Amino acid sequence: MRLYGLPLLALLIGSFGVQDARASSDDACYPTWNLKRDTLDICNSLPFLSPGNDSRVNLQLLLADAGQASLDGHPLPEDEKQVGYGLVPFPLSRLFDSVPAEETAVAPSADAALAELVARLGLPADAIPAAGESFASGEGSRCRSNNTATAREFLGQLLLTADLPASERQALARGRLALLQGCQWDEAQLAGMLPGDISSAAGRDFAGYLRGVAAFYSGHFAEALQAFRALQDSKQAWLQETARYMLGRNQLNAAQQHAFDDMGYPDLRKVDKAPLKSAEEAFDAYLKRYPQGRYAASAKGLQRRIYWLMSDQQRLAGEYAGLFASKDAAPRGELIQEVDNKLLTTAHPADVRDPHLLAVLDLMQMRHHEPNEERALDSAALQRQKTLFSARPALHDYLLAAWAFYVSEDPAATLRLLPQDVPDKLDYLAFSQQTLRGFALEAGNDWLGAEKLYLQLLPKAQLPLQREQLELALAFNYERSDRLVKVFAANSPVSTPAIREILLRHIAGPDLLRLQVAAPAIPAEERDAALFTLLYKDLLRGHYQNFIDDLALLPTEPSDKPLTASIGYLYGNGMPLTLFQWPGGKGTSGYDCPPIRDVALAMQQDPQPPQALNCLGEFILRNGLDGFPLDRQPGERELGGSASLFEGPLYSRLDGYLKVIGDANAADDDRAYALYRAINCYAPSGYNGCGSQDIPPNQRKQWFRTLKSKYAATPWAKSLKYYW
Repeated sequence: MRLYGLPLLALLIGSFGVQDARASSDDACYPTWNLKRDTLDICNSLPFLSPGNDSRVNLQLLLADAGQASLDGHPLPEDEKQVGYGLVPFPLSRLFDSVPAEETAVAPSADAALAELVARLGLPADAIPAAGESFASGEGSRCRSNNTATAREFLGQLLLTADLPASERQALARGRLALLQGCQWDEAQLAGMLPGDISSAAGRDFAGYLRGVAAFYSGHFAEALQAFRALQDSKQAWLQETARYMLGRNQLNAAQQHAFDDMGYPDLRKVDKAPLKSAEEAFDAYLKRYPQGRYAASAKGLQRRIYWLMSDQQRLAGEYAGLFASKDAAPRGELIQEVDNKLLTTAHPADVRDPHLLAVLDLMQMRHHEPNEERALDSAALQRQKTLFSARPALHDYLLAAWAFYVSEDPAATLRLLPQDVPDKLDYLAFSQQTLRGFALEAGNDWLGAEKLYLQLLPKAQLPLQREQLELALAFNYERSDRLVKVFAANSPVSTPAIREILLRHIAGPDLLRLQVAAPAIPAEERDAALFTLLYKDLLRGHYQNFIDDLALLPTEPSDKPLTASIGYLYGNGMPLTLFQWPGGKGTSGYDCPPIRDVALAMQQDPQPPQALNCLGEFILRNGLDGFPLDRQPGERELGGSASLFEGPLYSRLDGYLKVIGDANAADDDRAYALYRAINCYAPSGYNGCGSQDIPPNQRKQWFRTLKSKYAATPWAKSLKYYW
């Protein structure tokens, strides 16, 4: 049986389900716009060597510099755009969408090549069975190779064997095809599936092989071992080589059969060491006899698996180093996944000598540790690694600088360890060096020096995602150095829509927002987002006259297409500019309100009229604006996390209701409605859905009693049965 696709994936037999313990359990990812991160975040990867990157990303960057991998520079996927991503940062899934199966199942009914072989053997088309069990999921089941690809190989060898009688050739072919229907059989089933009337020498060897295959797939490894050993010296070259390979594979499966639980998680203490050693010897013997054999790449991959099952991390790391150094074995995503699952999750830096792997492990050790949490690496041990980086001294210098920045928090030392000149070519290591240099300058409050560096890097940033990261670095620099206007200047290097929109909706003041609305050369989405933000904050932060004046900036017929990610919505939800033409009316509650412009006019009065207070609340309630994205400020270390330049406190519906409730001169209907709505702010959870106030239950109970007694005749008192 030839195991197609095994060269890079053989180690993954039994590896599915072994998830990176450092990864988030939540499948949903959202962007966090922060470049200076020392905690793992698989949802926000960056194209420079960072402790915050997943180990697979850092390994991919290093391999990209070696010409053995590349980063995705394709357009932004639509599903990521809907949740607010730009190209940088990016979720890990963009690089590693899935872990391919070790032995991909193929639908027999769709295999035209198999049908052609069946016809050449003189068998009817219905000799190919209907699709049996699926082995495309789970923990790398050995049954995955029981597919049409391996059946084709067997049938092809039958046709090439001249001394097989035609009847035996057909019987053997029928037997192999019958095995496609499952992967577990008892003796009675096999007696009806496998041929029993084979007399030729060649036929007996092929029949013995089928018995070995059936035993192997059924998990009867002792029987399979006996069958394959009997074929080691077969006169049929294909059977001889395949049997020798299957000796190793059979013993490997015997060794690991009790090492995985029902969910596919390994317990290496339960590996049976005797057959594992036998498997190692069998693969060594196979590779010695067939160094360029049809299964050579697979056997080497399975040797790596043996080292993993033996917990022999030094030999395993050495194998990966050999693959990285090989010009013929360009690592791809599946190999990086394998390295991460089998080595990086458990290896100690002392077990590794390859500079690529060691650098990744070192960066993992620079992640945030609690004060009482020990690291497996300290600065002295990092210094002692220098000889291991003799071929990559700049990489070692970078690791020392990263330690100084992330662990020692010493920006001056970081700068001393980094190149002071920008190279002509920015590979990912050089880009990482200059990125860290910019961070250290900013940590020392040299914002202008960092800006100068980023601008110097821009024309040299040619590799995928480098420019996008520099735009984010510049935007952060301008925000934190109180020069936000530079992001939106006519010649600004910051063009990433998501970055600009974050700063517009969270930081920009009214003057800048008006400038963006009037700017002639910006995209319509950004202009509409700036106008929406301006009108919303005018109204909800108490700038009522400005709101009335800024309504003139609305087009005569504003678009009713919802703005989505540009104003902070996720998954396509949104709100249109027509929101600010709200006509008021009674709505389902029966409380009558004027249009929103008239509400704003009334809110300028002192004291503010009870109806206007209630109706601003109605505007928020009826349009679902409680907890609106524009009201949520990013974390202080994220882009958009500094103080907003749009002054004024956020209006809360409950603040308005409290004013009306406390107004002895308010009309009965206005006060009753404010009580009704204030009580409902806590329905049904008991938590405030109208603001941040914490009103105790006894006060809410008093509101309820007042509404049900003093205003019992109102429809709101009649409809309300509970308080929360």
